[in-house]
Amino acid sequence: MATQPAVINKREDVLKKIGEIYPLLLNEDKKIAESLHELALEWNLKIGIMHIRNNSNNTETKLDVVYSAKKPFVRSIFMFKIHVDNIKGNAALKVKHKFSNIDVYRAIVEACPNNIKDLIKNIKTCTKCHPACKQERVFTLDGVKYNSCPAGTKSYENLTSDEWNIIRNLVIEEYKAHSAL
Repeated sequence: MATQPAVINKREDVLKKIGEIYPLLLNEDKKIAESLHELALEWNLKIGIMHIRNNSNNTETKLDVVYSAKKPFVRSIFMFKIHVDNIKGNAALKVKHKFSNIDVYRAIVEACPNNIKDLIKNIKTCTKCHPACKQERVFTLDGVKYNSCPAGTKSYENLTSDEWNIIRNLVIEEYKAHSAL
């Protein structure tokens, strides 16, 4: 799969490209993408397209759209990984998100259905893979301590409408916790 450097830097150009891609998403994927995108606009997040990749016969395009907080420090809030089938003219969505402040809103996470908690618990454990890493993320969920890798993010895909709404609400809680820093 050939990789093109992401040259879409201006906000207007990014919004135009997103406007072309989102209509290709199917039902629930489209709803969650539009809903999270609206939150990003409301929060005035920095929006950028990080990668655009095409396969060798140009039948598939993959885009990484990153939504980042500007203050108190630049940090990715969530990312869309969009896989466009150029022949069928549709797209699939993955939402990547890193829950860094779960202890701040632990009661909300613990009230989630088990399948959502299992998705959150299924994280990459910090192994101090880089000597300069000092940012392990320790959180407790259902009485168990987890040590997540600061570089690790979790992808969510193929969720039901209710599950997407829960993930969306957790993204909001994470953003509020991030903004309180």
